[in-house]
Amino acid sequence: MGNICRILTDKCVGCGLCRKNCPTEAITITDRKAHIDEKCVGCNICFRVCPKDAVEKIDVPAGNVRCDCCPVRCNVPEGCLGSCQRYRNEGGRLVRIEPINIVDPAEIRINPLTGLPDRPLLLGFGAGTNLYSTNVPAKIIAQAKVGDLDIVSCVTETVLSFNGARVKVDTDENIGSNGSPIRREGVIVGYVNTAEYGSRMLYFGGAELNTGAGGFMVTRTVSDLLNKRPVTVSTDTVKKLTIQHGQPPIVDGRCAKYMRVGCGSMVSSAYALHWMPVVDECITIDYDITAKMSTHTTSGLRYGLPDSGITPAGTYSSPGRWFGEPGEGWGGSNIMDPDDVFADVDKTKAWPGMRVIVTEPTVERAAYYEADEDRNLVRKPIPENVQAVIDLIHSNCEPCICNVSVCAGFGGGVRNVISKVSPILVNNALKEGKILYTICGRPVHIWEGGGITAECSVDDCPEGAFSWVPTPAGVTPLEVTMTRQTYEEIGGYMDAIRPIEEIRANERTKTVSLNK
Repeated sequence: MGNICRILTDKCVGCGLCRKNCPTEAITITDRKAHIDEKCVGCNICFRVCPKDAVEKIDVPAGNVRCDCCPVRCNVPEGCLGSCQRYRNEGGRLVRIEPINIVDPAEIRINPLTGLPDRPLLLGFGAGTNLYSTNVPAKIIAQAKVGDLDIVSCVTETVLSFNGARVKVDTDENIGSNGSPIRREGVIVGYVNTAEYGSRMLYFGGAELNTGAGGFMVTRTVSDLLNKRPVTVSTDTVKKLTIQHGQPPIVDGRCAKYMRVGCGSMVSSAYALHWMPVVDECITIDYDITAKMSTHTTSGLRYGLPDSGITPAGTYSSPGRWFGEPGEGWGGSNIMDPDDVFADVDKTKAWPGMRVIVTEPTVERAAYYEADEDRNLVRKPIPENVQAVIDLIHSNCEPCICNVSVCAGFGGGVRNVISKVSPILVNNALKEGKILYTICGRPVHIWEGGGITAECSVDDCPEGAFSWVPTPAGVTPLEVTMTRQTYEEIGGYMDAIRPIEEIRANERTKTVSLNK
């Protein structure tokens, strides 16, 4: 059963689409013609993406071994990896290249509030994947004593179409309009979500994109992000945005270094007692809330400051607050030059010698002005005492980083490998607090409502914990932990339970720590 692929050179135009998408790097382009070498496993991506029908399927050579761990069913040559890069043909036998990860038992404790362990007995990472069908148990179902309790962990590397990556990008830079597509090598791989407090939110993958025309690039991108690799994409406002978990974003070559201390109101009003001895007015430019200290409710009006007469650019909201416009300028706004923040100056209110500081929520940039005899604002060097306040605010700014979370919807097939009786029993036990769900040993947030939709940061997950297969779909390590009694109550595969000591004795394993 199955096949591998071969190029029909008379039809090939050397566009390179097959080479770009090949997960085993089995394709090269020579003299504007593609060539498939012996590493081909017959995943058929090239067959599916070729615009010229220049790929044909041929019989599998002797010595290849078929993988039944996902619906792709690769035919893996001796010494080679399958399309998911997780299984190798070693002497005619497929071997998971990552050993089974058993959690150090000395770290496992019973949570007195839940009556469950605070972590699984072992990880889905390294366990292998189920080809989900009726009445097939999870890849490994392990049992061990934790305190006085018999604990069971069902683990597998789940193949999911309903998965993605949520990325929190700390920056005031305008990295894309809300709802606009994110592209990688021209393929839509995600969308820009709304701005959060000092951050921009991006979402990659999801069922529609995973199974759409660009699904191979989408699932590859999600896998790269979850494995903490750098990914460069583009949006409607940014040509090159490089994001990587734990690293600052790079926006069109600019590294975003510091996150805002707060909105414009925070800088202009919360630090008013520091500003008032050294300036008469503080204008903080912000795409969200541009603030003016002298008329702000919690600073100027509170302390009785005289109105400077300055009207900042933006749409008036309330005393001392104006809505800004997103852009590539100061505070993530459309103001590129601080002079342009002065929409108007009422010279009946301004006075000669009036001191004005203009800055942004990160206080990385600032401009200082003094009013001349005609009450015109003249830009001057920033005095030392004013710079000291800027430095104080800057010391409260956190470094910018990107944080990636895995988002996974565990459907009927995944629940069926836990319970052979009914998926709803798994849901009910989870809602009753009888089951611990983890992803690569990390606690997850389960979204309320129907189904099982989970999310957690990949911060502590090891490199390579996530993968993808050319269905296309993502691969997420899952652990479902409970007492043996609960497992029996939900209709578990009791005859598939294996003591953790037996797994250690008969499988290739390693002990891992989940403590940082």
